[in-house]
Amino acid sequence: MKAIHTELPDKVYEGVKSLVDKGWFKNEDDIVLEALRRFLDTHRIELMEKFIREDVEWGLHGKE
Repeated sequence: MKAIHTELPDKVYEGVKSLVDKGWFKNEDDIVLEALRRFLDTHRIELMEKFIREDVEWGLHGKE
């Protein structure tokens, strides 16, 4: 397992903390992990296409 350190705007953190305090999530790590999972699930095809286009562009023109 890997760890990521990030900073959140105060309002975002307050929302995270509120959901944890209300029992929707066990802790802050769980809500961030769920948010990242959902983002990746809903954007997977879009992200794959973007990375493929970038790879093709790099293959055609090299890295600048």
